[in-house]
Amino acid sequence: MRLDLTALRKSFRGTVVSSFDPGYEAARVLFNTRIRTRPAVLCRCADSQDVVTAMRFAREAGLPVAVRGGGHHASGLSLVDGGVVIDLGGLRTVALDREAAVVTAGAGAGWREIDRVTYAAGLAAPGGECPTVSNAGFSLGGGYGLLSRAFGLGCDHIAEAEFVDAGGRVLRVTEDEHPDLLWALRGAGGAGLGVVTNLRYRLDKVLATMVGGFISWPIDQASSVLRFYRDLYADRDDERLALCLLLSADPSPEISMYGLYIGPVGEAATALAPVRSFGKPSMDTFGEMSYLDMMHALGEEIPYGLQSRWRGGYFQDRGLDDAAIDIMLERFARVPSAYSMIRFDLLAGGAVARVRPDATAFVHRSALHYVSVISLWQEDAETAANMAWADDLADALRPHLTGEVYQNYADSSLEDWPSAYYGANYPRLQQIKQRYDPDDFFHHAQSIRLP
Repeated sequence: MRLDLTALRKSFRGTVVSSFDPGYEAARVLFNTRIRTRPAVLCRCADSQDVVTAMRFAREAGLPVAVRGGGHHASGLSLVDGGVVIDLGGLRTVALDREAAVVTAGAGAGWREIDRVTYAAGLAAPGGECPTVSNAGFSLGGGYGLLSRAFGLGCDHIAEAEFVDAGGRVLRVTEDEHPDLLWALRGAGGAGLGVVTNLRYRLDKVLATMVGGFISWPIDQASSVLRFYRDLYADRDDERLALCLLLSADPSPEISMYGLYIGPVGEAATALAPVRSFGKPSMDTFGEMSYLDMMHALGEEIPYGLQSRWRGGYFQDRGLDDAAIDIMLERFARVPSAYSMIRFDLLAGGAVARVRPDATAFVHRSALHYVSVISLWQEDAETAANMAWADDLADALRPHLTGEVYQNYADSSLEDWPSAYYGANYPRLQQIKQRYDPDDFFHHAQSIRLP
């Protein structure tokens, strides 16, 4: 059925793209090209009033809606078959208030755009590594970054939001106005509550120069490196040392550690000495650099436009056990695609753990490491083998994980996703959903259900 878009186009400031328009295929593509969802129309908004207009059109036409920022949702829930996509990718304005140490960013702006503005003033907020992820998608779902152990999560830095509710009201959300909604947006903002068009972030002071980089070892040293990485953090809570780990197969199998020492340059050598002297590295690029330089060096390992399957979870207790390490290495030796990887994020400790699990909607505050099984491939003929590899590894790791899952790495195969994503915070989220979206207008496969 061909929709009559005449009135919508006339009142819309941005761009309306229907399935009959020449730019449709490019407009609907996601980071994960395994998702073949075909919306009826994409409303590429220029401002919050466009969001209201798109919502009104969807209601009148009786069509479902989806909200899209950077198009990185791992399970593709930023599109909806035959429905209306409220696309926020064009909302990219970034404005710094240096005196107040806050920055306001449109929902579609990436962290590189924000960092360039804030870092010039010696300020930053914990941002994401991938340059094509929107700041809103990242922060509303939690937001781990290299600065998180020192300063907290992206969601912890949200001071204010511009929010369009299911009734089309444009709300200012702060600690004083709609504080219940602000609590929910700090960790569950992509779960079908409404549309966030702008975010205001509290910023932290950062040093102009730090020490950061990458260090890699050949894959035959991976077993000892993984155990070293586990032990490095098992008995220390140095919130200034932020290191992540990556098992990758492209261009050749290796294990890499990367990150920053978020403290004075003169202290970094001592803090990093155990890492840089371990084993027989094949590469070591650690040196003086800015946080901005480090962020620009990240993200290219996961290129936009591949097919993908994401699985993962939080490890039990305070780290990786030997059995889990053996499982990962045995499965990684049989990875069917050179693009695929196993990634370890360092999480708990420092500022992340100082926030109570019920202080925001984001409940995952205690686990030390998160493992992401990221299967990436190009051709449809490779799909079955790569999906099976990710699922087999995730299933084998299940006894070693807590059962909680990071909502920004959404997993469509989860049966009890409310518990996995939100734990004991879910009932409160349901009450907030009832208040701001009582007819479940913003509904998708893993949106918060009405009580």
